[in-house]
Amino acid sequence: MKPENRKELLLTIAAATAVVCVIVLFFFRTSVFTGFFRRTIRILKPFLYGAVIAYLLYPLCRRLEEKLHMKRLPAILLSVALMFAMVIILLIAVIPELVTSLTELVRGIPGTVTRTETWLSGLLDSQSELLQTLEGYVDLTTEGMETFLKSNVLPQLRNIATSMSKNFSGLLKVLQNFILGSIIAIYLLESRDRFAVQMKMVVYAVFPRNVAEWIRREARFTNEKISGFIVGKMIDSLIIGVTCFVFVMITGMPYAMLISIIVGVTNMVPFFGPYLGGIPSAILLLTVSPVRCLVFVIFIVLLQQLDGNVIGPRILGNKLGLSAFWILFAILVFGSIWGIPGMLVGAPVFAVLYDIARNAVLTLLEKKGEKDLLDEYKK
Repeated sequence: MKPENRKELLLTIAAATAVVCVIVLFFFRTSVFTGFFRRTIRILKPFLYGAVIAYLLYPLCRRLEEKLHMKRLPAILLSVALMFAMVIILLIAVIPELVTSLTELVRGIPGTVTRTETWLSGLLDSQSELLQTLEGYVDLTTEGMETFLKSNVLPQLRNIATSMSKNFSGLLKVLQNFILGSIIAIYLLESRDRFAVQMKMVVYAVFPRNVAEWIRREARFTNEKISGFIVGKMIDSLIIGVTCFVFVMITGMPYAMLISIIVGVTNMVPFFGPYLGGIPSAILLLTVSPVRCLVFVIFIVLLQQLDGNVIGPRILGNKLGLSAFWILFAILVFGSIWGIPGMLVGAPVFAVLYDIARNAVLTLLEKKGEKDLLDEYKK
């Protein structure tokens, strides 16, 4: 066998083995694999924190170096300092307000149930006999809701609060990983050119030159899609969350911080974000005042229209290059696999897969000489 054929055969076997391993891990998830995976993740967690922090801070570092002509290390240190300042500000400003909103919400549940019972009873007393016949069903439903809230929701909230207090060591572990990850991120950002060269050497050493060139192109494309989308969405969601907070505070609505965080965080999810954040927030306000709930719903609709037509396009542009159908498809598929994280990164990940498949199809059509189909596609 020729060396070229032997190398191609080995690469094929390696690729097939990798695919089989992924299938086994995904569908069977045996205790051996999952236990090994958990231990590996636990050991490498500070480095994973560092990689994520470095990836998110890289655009800021590059802008500081290019726009302000700063040297690399001062730009990195300034970026990390800004990140810590933002985290501290969020902890000081957001956490107390969030705890207050949650406490008010828990305390207000029994009163909400009582007000609902009174309102329904008054409605039934003033209406026709047809409504009065439904009184028994309404009573059963109300009693069931009250029992559910008192027996399930309140104990679960207490359990969450208790587990958070008991898992203080876990919070310290997260803080430790965050600090270690920040230090690791500094080294990664400082030596990013060297790491890039090393990765390039590995790719060109393992794969044929044409395959290595293809891997480099797709890596650049992947980085452009994912980083551009995530950073742009973070800025967009921050603007939406702050705008929502200002409106809720001005109108005197309750749970201002809680609602703003829900709206801002869920805005990270394409397509479904407005519904994921608006519906639970509206339900919270409905328990206080139907009028405030209606005002909030109108505001959210206007805000999302503004975001979808003005703010979002200016910040994100057409980062993904996908139609609304494929974005919806990606969110549903990746959301069912990875949950909320899958909904967040599903669209940019699918954009990369879509581009790979599209280029592969176009290349095959060119090799087959299907010029008519290519011209029809470019129209």
